[in-house]
This record gives sequence, C-alpha cells and structure tokens, in this order.
Amino acid sequence: MRKIKKPSIVCLLFLGCVFTAHAQKDSAKSNFSISGTMGISYEYYGLSRKPTGWTGFTPRKPWNQLRFVFSPNMQFGKNFSLPFNFNFAMKPTNYAGPYAGINKQSFGQFITNPMNSFGLNPKYKWAELQLGTQYLNYSNLSTGDIGVFGAGVDLRPGTYVLKFFTGLSQQGINYFNGPPTVNGAYKRKNWMMSIGKVKEGKYEAAVNFVKAKDDSNSVTTPPVSVKPQEGFTMSFAGKAFFNKGWYVNAEVAQSLYTKNLQNPEDSSKPSFKPFIEGHTSTVKDYAAEGAVGKKGQNFDIGAKLKYIGAGFQTPGYPFMLPDRVDYMLNTRFNAVKDKNGGYKMNVVASVGQRINNVSNTTLKAKQFIGTLNWFTQFNEHWNLNVSFNNFGFETPSGINPYGIKNVSNDFGLNPSVTWGNDKVIHLMSLNYNYSKYTERDVITAIITSNNTHTAMLTYVPTFLMKSISPDFSLLYFYNSVPGFKLTLITFSAGVSMQAAKKKMNLRAQLQYHYSKTGSFKNNNNIIATLSDDWKISDRITWNIYIGTNHFKYGNEIVPNNASYLESNVRTGFLYRFGK
Repeated sequence: MRKIKKPSIVCLLFLGCVFTAHAQKDSAKSNFSISGTMGISYEYYGLSRKPTGWTGFTPRKPWNQLRFVFSPNMQFGKNFSLPFNFNFAMKPTNYAGPYAGINKQSFGQFITNPMNSFGLNPKYKWAELQLGTQYLNYSNLSTGDIGVFGAGVDLRPGTYVLKFFTGLSQQGINYFNGPPTVNGAYKRKNWMMSIGKVKEGKYEAAVNFVKAKDDSNSVTTPPVSVKPQEGFTMSFAGKAFFNKGWYVNAEVAQSLYTKNLQNPEDSSKPSFKPFIEGHTSTVKDYAAEGAVGKKGQNFDIGAKLKYIGAGFQTPGYPFMLPDRVDYMLNTRFNAVKDKNGGYKMNVVASVGQRINNVSNTTLKAKQFIGTLNWFTQFNEHWNLNVSFNNFGFETPSGINPYGIKNVSNDFGLNPSVTWGNDKVIHLMSLNYNYSKYTERDVITAIITSNNTHTAMLTYVPTFLMKSISPDFSLLYFYNSVPGFKLTLITFSAGVSMQAAKKKMNLRAQLQYHYSKTGSFKNNNNIIATLSDDWKISDRITWNIYIGTNHFKYGNEIVPNNASYLESNVRTGFLYRFGK
C-alpha cells in the first residue's frame, strides 16, 4: 500500500471544515442544518528526575502530541443525516507504537490505530451506512465489547432489522523483546450480522452471527504467548413487553472456537461450514441467559439467570468469564411520602449467587452476591445514604486439605447536611467506607484479612451574590494486611470563578498527599493545576490547562529521597456548529 503522509489528513480535515462552515451559512436558506463540534488541541509533557540518571519513574506520555476532533452532524431535510466522528492524534502512542515498528504510520495503520477514531454514518430514512471505527452492540452473548474499523449497514424497513458489518479489530503487531517488551498480536478480521423483527414497546427478536479470524501471516516476528485463533458464534435473542410493566427476555448462543489455527484440521472436531472448519484445538459450547420482571413507577422486581459453558467463547466479548452460572433477584422501591407528594426514601437491592467451575474440571466454587443502596432524606437539610456489597465464594474440602474461602464485604455511610441564608449556601458531606477481604489458605487453613478504611470530608460553600466558588476536602485512607500497613492523607482546596463578563471560567486547585508504608519514611506529593475555558464567541471556545506534579519518595526505594517533577500543558480551540 502506498504511504500517505499525515499532513494530507490535516488538509482533508481543513477542507471539511471549510465546507461545513460555508454550509452552515447557507443553512438558513434551505432545509440543511448542522450541529456538533470540531477542534484542535496541543499537549506538552515534561519530566525532570532527581538524582540525575535515575530511571525508576518513566515518562507516561509523549513529549508533544497534536490531536484533532471533527464531529459534525449534517441534516438534509427530514430524511437524510450525515454524522462524522473523526478523533485522531499525530503520534502512535498506544501498544501499536514505535516499539512495534510503527514510527511512520502508513495510511492504513493510521486510520486503524485503536487510539484514533474515524467514523461516518450517513442515514436515509431507515437505511444507515456505517463506515470507519464502530462500536456495535448486537446482544449480550454475540458482540458488543470491541471497536472494529470497517464498513457495514443497519437497515430497518418497517418492523424488520438487518445489520451487517466487517472490518479489523486489531492490526498485526510484531513481537519485541524490549525493553520494553511488546507481546505482539495477529491481525484480526471480524464479521457480524443480525436479522430480526422489532415492534417498539411490544417485542424484539433477532438471530445474530459473529466471526473473527486471525491472519497467521500478518506479522514477521510472531508473538510468543499468543497463537492465531478463529471463532464463530450464533445466537437467538428475544424480548417481550406486556401490560402493567411486565417483561421477559432471553438469549441462547452456541460458539465454536479454535484456540490455535496452526494446528491441523480435524474432521472429528466440531465445525460449521463454510463459516468455520474444525481443528484439533476447536471446542464447541453453549451459553444462555434470561430475565423476567415488572417495572413500575415506585416499585421494580426482577429475576435473572445466566449460564456460560466452560468452552463458550465469543469474539465480540473476548474477556467474558466462562464456566459459570449466575442467578440474581433485583428490586427497587420508593417509600415514605413527603408533604409535596414526593418520596423521602429510595432502596435498590439485589441478592444472588454465582457458581464457578460448573464443569467440575476443578473445585466448584459458590459465590454469594448481595448489594444494597438505601437513600433517605430526613428533612430539607439532612440526607443519608447507606450501601453494602458482599461478594464471596466458599467450597468444601476437596483435593486440598481445606476448601477455598474468599469473602469481600464493603460497607458505606454517606451523611450530608446543607444550611445557609440568602447570601451563601453551605454543603458538608462525609463519605466513609469500610472494606474487609478474608481469604483462607487451602493448605494451612490460615485465614488472613485485608482491611481498608476510607473517610472523606467535603465542604462546599456556594455564594449567591458572588461569582467565586471554593471547595475543600480531606481524605484519610488506611489499609492493613499481615506485615503491611499503608496510610494516605490528602488535603485538597480549589476555587473557580467567572471573569470577562462570564465568558471565562477559571479553575485552580492545590492538592497535598502524605503517604506512609510500614516503617518507611513518608512520601510527599504536591499537585497544582490551573485551567480556563474562554468563550471567545458564541461558537469558539479556547481551553487551557496547566498542571504540575511533584513527588518526593522517602526511603522505601533506592536511591533514597528520589523525586520527580511532571509538567503538563494542554491548549486547544473548539468550534461548535449549530444554534
């Protein structure tokens, strides 16, 4: 592929801006309208480390970065719309950066780089064309968790639905042994399709297909820990809505997944020709989920059940946890009416269980899941929010002398009070959280606990006759495990105000962090930031951000008393289309 220089991309963007600007001037004379934003921003990053030559803290950003945003939505009459979503940077700073051999990106590498986004979705009545980077969600068991660069359609004539999309979800990345080490990846091509029927407020039904396949020849230095893979999933998903808020939904799915395409084909293994052929590493399995419940204005109740087979794996959700069963009971209700007809109390709760390793390949683990969020307004001044979460699992004795036990409990308490007069309103809020994690060793039966206390006090005065708005907060964090203790104290003070006839929004903040680990000397950290949003005109805003972060270590690392100073400056202009 012939390489196209990145300045040509900037030229195309400039021409697009000129076109949209002229089109906006003429919109009042026609049925054309435009809304959205476009902008350009520059970011500088600096790092100074002491002592000189110490490399214990590495740069977290490129020294210079230029980013463009172009996101207008053009509307031509009632039936045709043309939304853009162009968001891209000039330097490849993600995992597909210079260490993977991409110093000067080709045009294909540039537009498919995951740190960039190029999307175009022209739509005429019920037909939509999807071009560029898209994040498409078809169903919970087929696809919806990855971005793909490619092309497709979303057609909805009447009550029928037809969706199709194909493209790349990742580029081929060569293995690099460092430093730093780059694991590498194979180029992956994706296909997805959905055929269904929908009647708003009545029912939804669709058959979904998704496939992904790695290109074994896409890299010159193959990854060491990753093998080229191929997967195919098909599912049926349906929803139905009834009177008085009752609903039911369900989905069943089957997947065929090849763990290593370099293994030979095997006719005895599951296949679904012509979409996927069996290899010695191909597995087939199933998944299903369902829910039933009732939604009301002041009361909800519902039950959910999900099963994921041990070998189920869908390309659209690469990090889905397999081999489990979840069942949950959820509810929400309002209670205690006030004198104005509203409710002073709101409760959201759920209880259920997860069973891992249902295939019995290892010890079966049962995890109890419980959540509670209880909000109460006592009067016009006092509020209280209480939360509780429990997540844990325990198994009886098995191949080990003692069964597994892991239990996590979180309790939160958040009271707040407001008071004031016709000049100032005061808000004070305390947020306290206690977290306890208990674990039992399967060999020795020794039980250890990880305990964490977090308390944050916030005070915010609001001056009704002035444009200045200060805020203050104090945070205390304490964590303890056997042989280890961590203490963190943070004080933060900020102030915001308007200037230049309310066209400038200024914000300054200063933070001090004190942290201490065990018996080591404490660390000190000071962070200062200053930002300004200046509304130059009704359509143009100038954003400025200046930040500095100075961190000085105690004696917990070598060399002792090492420090670093980070500097960050961002500035950019944002232009708003439309009224």
